[in-house]
Amino acid sequence: MRFITLLVLIANFCKAQNLIINNVSVIPVSSNTIISNVNVYITNGIIEKIVPADTKLPFKEYKSVDGKGKFLMPGMVDMHAHFPEANSPINLQEYLKLNLAAGVTTLRSMRGNERQLAIRDEINKQTQIAPEIFVSYVFPDDDSLLTKDKISDMVFQAKIKKFDFVKYLGGLKPKNMAVLSQACYEYKIPLAGHAYNNSLQESIENDFTSIEHYQSVLAAFQKDAVAFSKNLEQLKQKNIGICPTLSFYRIFSFAYTEDELNSRNGMDMMKPEVKAAWSKEYNEALTATKEQLKDEFANKLAMTGKKLDAFNTVLKLLADQNVLLLLSADESAFNVPGYSMAEEMKLYANAGLNNYQILKCATLNPALYFKNEKYYGSVEIGKKANLVLLNANPLEKIDNVKLVEGTVLNGKYFPLKESTSSKAK
Repeated sequence: MRFITLLVLIANFCKAQNLIINNVSVIPVSSNTIISNVNVYITNGIIEKIVPADTKLPFKEYKSVDGKGKFLMPGMVDMHAHFPEANSPINLQEYLKLNLAAGVTTLRSMRGNERQLAIRDEINKQTQIAPEIFVSYVFPDDDSLLTKDKISDMVFQAKIKKFDFVKYLGGLKPKNMAVLSQACYEYKIPLAGHAYNNSLQESIENDFTSIEHYQSVLAAFQKDAVAFSKNLEQLKQKNIGICPTLSFYRIFSFAYTEDELNSRNGMDMMKPEVKAAWSKEYNEALTATKEQLKDEFANKLAMTGKKLDAFNTVLKLLADQNVLLLLSADESAFNVPGYSMAEEMKLYANAGLNNYQILKCATLNPALYFKNEKYYGSVEIGKKANLVLLNANPLEKIDNVKLVEGTVLNGKYFPLKESTSSKAK
């Protein structure tokens, strides 16, 4: 068992450094290129200069990081994150540490609450060191007690309390769905979540800003190719994100052996009690599914596998047509926080996306989704310095995103320390 220590997570808070990353190769992601042998200067959390490594500049006190042979890219964004609940085998601080250690510098929380608002505000003030977060207000999925005034008031309260967006879970009848959509429009708070009525078209019409999970997109593609082409244009025109969360569905299609699950990225850092809890959860789900489906178990799982395989064609089409494709593995046993981003990337690669397209899904596309591309999402002068330093080039091999040397958060560098001699207790 190897342990990680990200110094950011055990040190007291200190102000952003003046930082220089020397002799590094930059992957800007704003374009499909590499800028080799440059020095990246960071001041007050902002990328100040990117200059050839041999450039002589007036003296200024910088903390220096050796980037020789390394690659600097934007920090990654998990666009469908679920913070651990009270019964989770991983606690909140461990969850945040793991994300940062894996190079994830932003989380979009899809199961938000007021406690997360307080954490978000502490992070924004830089009084807590953790990935930046966008927090959802989870709209109730029980339609029976809702009225127009109550829906409007709930959205108003979400806006007043400064939730970042409203998450739609499901369960609303058409009339109330229209009220929710209109209220979000009037109060200028984004609406995102599960596809309404499992319909891509109806979700677009209700002004969703992102549609979660793959099923509604696949259904639209398989139903009518001509109508789907129109859907693609609508998605682009409205800047609507698609976040398929494939890793979750692959795991719970029970296609992997437990040995394969235990070899997933980051599992070598999990405590024995976490592994045991995940194994128990997985096997209980497997047993329950077998009991429910009985003789249909093998056929049903085969059908799920075929659907996921069929979605590969759609996923490649979304990327090639420049739809705002996002990336997250979703919460699941054996999806290690932060580290599961690499597992989701692997599935995107299996669908035929090239490595540049995949990196965009995890960095620049979220910035475009949040309309914050002027501030982050790429490695460019004037952008926020939320970055990850890698020991190999992910444009050559997407698995190289696993090789994190350190994370830059708000302009402060936190090296990843690894100890292979420690053993799990």
